[in-house]
Amino acid sequence: MGLFSRKKDAPAAKKRDDLIPCDRMVLDPPQQKGKHGYGHGLSRISPEQQQMYTRVRNHFADEALVLPQDTNASGNDSAELTPLSSWERFWVSRECILRYLRASNWHEEEAVKNLSETLVWRRETGLTHDPNASTAPGLSAESVAVENETGKELVLGFDRDSRPLFYMKNGRQNTEPSFRQVQHMIYMTEAAVTACPQGIDQITVLVDFKLYKEPGIISDKAPPIAIARACLNVLQNHYPERLAKCILINIPWYLWAFVKMMYPFLDPATREKAVFDEPFEKYIDPDQLDAQYNGKLDFHYKHDVYWPDMVAKCDASRERQYERFSQFGGAVGLSEFDFKGTHDELKYPIDYDMSK
Repeated sequence: MGLFSRKKDAPAAKKRDDLIPCDRMVLDPPQQKGKHGYGHGLSRISPEQQQMYTRVRNHFADEALVLPQDTNASGNDSAELTPLSSWERFWVSRECILRYLRASNWHEEEAVKNLSETLVWRRETGLTHDPNASTAPGLSAESVAVENETGKELVLGFDRDSRPLFYMKNGRQNTEPSFRQVQHMIYMTEAAVTACPQGIDQITVLVDFKLYKEPGIISDKAPPIAIARACLNVLQNHYPERLAKCILINIPWYLWAFVKMMYPFLDPATREKAVFDEPFEKYIDPDQLDAQYNGKLDFHYKHDVYWPDMVAKCDASRERQYERFSQFGGAVGLSEFDFKGTHDELKYPIDYDMSK
């Protein structure tokens, strides 16, 4: 069967008598089962790659480095340039630098360029998380909360390799197309990557196109190409190497044309991670999967319960990590493994050589 051939809808959920009541975000993954698990340390790289990593780290650790406040500043001699804040140094972790190097196929200059552009984009978008930042107003939970009143995007559970599950449910659409929908996707992506446990830096995206006939839901139509491309550009350019797999199910015949139109805009690495019309349960254990997809989580979205709980948990997790980052010296290139853990001593100091 061809890639874009019409396939059957996902099988109906089976009735179970072992359901687990759930209406909140879960931040603690099950004990490691997969080959990667969680809590595992850094992977080994070659001596040449270690040298590249060190040069990129030194570039962003340079106190003389300054960047503009928005993406329109290119060529503007009067644009305000500022050094990295402590929160931005926190974001430029060892794993972050490695993600950009891998995404650029270990082309050092390209990695520096792309990472710099993302730092400026995060300033412009208000994603620095710095309460003292002089950048754009933060992308806040309050500004996008209305977009999730029907639970069209969720972070819930983990796959077999302890990667957070990010559900996108097009058939629960409750708002008309607008840039706020892109902002909502960005906010939820930040929540998903924040939920990555120690030793894990990728997420699994589950896309369900089924129409849900409930109050507040206005459409199951595909988003406008402009909105879809904007979301895709954000994920590919500013969250490189974050996607482990994207599984799409319940794609009606009239949305296959939309999928075909969007497919050419996927970079080769993203295309390899797309899976069409395979059941979620093939990749996720039942106790981590929504019962609607033959899992055990008896999840019912209640906006006034799930949303504030998710926001509070993500904020608390981020603050805790930042505090540990500061305690360990607050330098560019500290490891997410260290500031996501509970240990007292650094496992990966700044000068740690990943080639040995």
